[in-house]
Amino acid sequence: MKQFLLSSLMFILSINVFAQNSNTITISGQVTDFDGNPIDSCGVALLYHKDFSSAYETISDKTGHYILKGVEKGQYMALVAIRSKDYPRENAVPEKDMRLEFWAWNVIADKDLTINPRYHRLELYGFQVFEVMGGPPYLWAYVRPMSLGKVLSYSKDVYLDKQKMEKVSDITIQPEDIDFKIYAGDEPLTIHSVQSAMEYCGEDNKPERGFFLQFDRPQKDSGNYCIFRIEATHKLFGGEKGESLYFYQKKDYK
Repeated sequence: MKQFLLSSLMFILSINVFAQNSNTITISGQVTDFDGNPIDSCGVALLYHKDFSSAYETISDKTGHYILKGVEKGQYMALVAIRSKDYPRENAVPEKDMRLEFWAWNVIADKDLTINPRYHRLELYGFQVFEVMGGPPYLWAYVRPMSLGKVLSYSKDVYLDKQKMEKVSDITIQPEDIDFKIYAGDEPLTIHSVQSAMEYCGEDNKPERGFFLQFDRPQKDSGNYCIFRIEATHKLFGGEKGESLYFYQKKDYK
């Protein structure tokens, strides 16, 4: 009996040690639209920073759930979600059903994560959060929203051609046509200012409009990092919606 108890204890301890030393985590969640309806067959991919290639990828099931197992711990450029047939360049669904991507940026894979992507017709690209040293006690965010309605305002021979679209299109949004909300987890944060700025992209330095937002720091303690969520509504084209996440690593100054 003693030998059995000793063996059982050693087995339990070995499981705990393995769990503590495991170098992998799981990322899972449910993909839905902004009305809570599940999206099946949605591609979900975790991307490397070095070349934006896919590190891990999967497809959501009929209930919108997905799971990425065996993800090596570390920091990744982004997690992206889109059902491939919804993307306009695929030309696989009617224009009214086309969509743009969901993004989560700077993903810190240090423990099992739940990320629930929602995507619609507004893509919130390049979302990041930062602080200005020595300034007011606020945080700043930057994001470049892109409108599917503006994509589809060009002819098919333009928006189906990636090079032509990138060269001639303007799918960014005017300041008066967009509303933003920012959350730290589920905590809503007050936005104090929204300022537009021009970003120059590509070989031709084509101008594209982005936005800087100044907002309150969260009151709730979230540990070593905080997951910020930005939502936006484009007032044109029937009210396009978009959402993005950013994993913000807190500074630990002396």
